[in-house]
Amino acid sequence: MSRFDLKKKADRILMTNFKYFFLMFLPYYVLAIIASITSQTTVQVRERLESNADIDYNWGMMGSNAIFSIVAGLILTGIAFVCIDHIRNKTEFEKPFSHSVTIINNSKYFWGTIFIGILSYILTVLWTILLIIPGIIKSLAYSQAIYIYRDAADKGEHLSYMDAITKSRQLMDGHKWEFFVLQLSFIGWHLLVIVTFGLAALYVTPYYNLTMANFYDSLLNLEENK
Repeated sequence: MSRFDLKKKADRILMTNFKYFFLMFLPYYVLAIIASITSQTTVQVRERLESNADIDYNWGMMGSNAIFSIVAGLILTGIAFVCIDHIRNKTEFEKPFSHSVTIINNSKYFWGTIFIGILSYILTVLWTILLIIPGIIKSLAYSQAIYIYRDAADKGEHLSYMDAITKSRQLMDGHKWEFFVLQLSFIGWHLLVIVTFGLAALYVTPYYNLTMANFYDSLLNLEENK
């Protein structure tokens, strides 16, 4: 797989249908902005908690930040699933807002995302406790689990959450470094988002997710052609 080819296809799909992707990602952008605002507000929480002032308000703000962040993450995962369909030319560039709530409209997607996310996090933390490097390696190995689970759900196949993680580890065997370098190649884009106060995210976020979807689909094709 060539990083250039993966990104080129993602960019072509995005720029050809930019309005569609802007509208599909819009709910995520809004939730992310709200989460960012509440996060900044909670910077003052520790001082207030120390003085025991407005403790209910502070815990409420911290809880709101967590909720908005989690919902934003779930929405983004559902959109990532749609990006895979676009990479495979299996869906039309229509009804962007309906595609935005894909994760909510499918209970298997929803619970799969929740539990695979939790299990992957726990396993990664356990490996990280041993050493930092093994933790990073395992996080790369588990990175495709949710996509694998999603494909199994679409086919009507029963796949446990742990099996999805195991299959991801097997699929990523020999490709972890490739994926790591692909992630690193977006550092400049993420910095651009920061210096433009988030404006560049209108392009970078869908571009990144389409590229990751393309990586997963290309990885499957490589395995099938072995």
